[in-house]
Amino acid sequence: MACSLWASHRDVAARVLDCVEVISEREIQQGYRAALSSLSAWNIDPAVRTGQWLFLGFGKPGESGQSMLRLFREANSLTSATYDSLFCSITDLPSKRLTSRDYIIFVDDFSGTGRQVAGMRPTIQELVGANANCFLIVTAATRAAICKITSETSLQLVSSIILEERDNVFHQQCVNFSEDDCKILIRYGRRADNKNPRGFGECGLLFVLCHKTPNNTIPILHAHHAKWKGLFPRYLQPAPVRG
Repeated sequence: MACSLWASHRDVAARVLDCVEVISEREIQQGYRAALSSLSAWNIDPAVRTGQWLFLGFGKPGESGQSMLRLFREANSLTSATYDSLFCSITDLPSKRLTSRDYIIFVDDFSGTGRQVAGMRPTIQELVGANANCFLIVTAATRAAICKITSETSLQLVSSIILEERDNVFHQQCVNFSEDDCKILIRYGRRADNKNPRGFGECGLLFVLCHKTPNNTIPILHAHHAKWKGLFPRYLQPAPVRG
């Protein structure tokens, strides 16, 4: 984190790093396994489970949901070709003729604001129809995202980690940083990402996934460009400075 800039603010920098939560691939897989097993209608034996089941990565090709589907398959012992018919893309859904006995499980890694999921509602409704039971399984989500997704979509969200308002560095419920500390973090946050100095959606998180840091995490941790080198970059290719 641009070490020379922190010379006079080492205490704040040290506490930021102490509070960072890094989720390993093992923890992600454990969460995916627990999430699927929590759905009572599921059974790996097709003769036992209820209805037709389909699993797919949430979002567009190239987004995180597609890559997380591999971890989900590994976590739930579904990597064999025997289970290939359980996996499809969202454009395949209309041909499946799903009913109220059937289940669609979307998989993703994180939801910080819930806006992306809510924005996909019209597409999901059009392709899925109104009958199937739809779930979104993620590794982590903020309470705000859960509320938005629950109130604005028909998806039932299952998250192994729930981040509360106290996990937002800048929220009054956060006890780890004073008002003066927050001013310092915002100052450096503007240098790292002038558009989102508190993280996208002002979520103010100190949360890192092993494969990628959510943009809802404060930018001093993940920004990567000529003026700033975060310890947990979202992209290895340097991004242009914004603002």
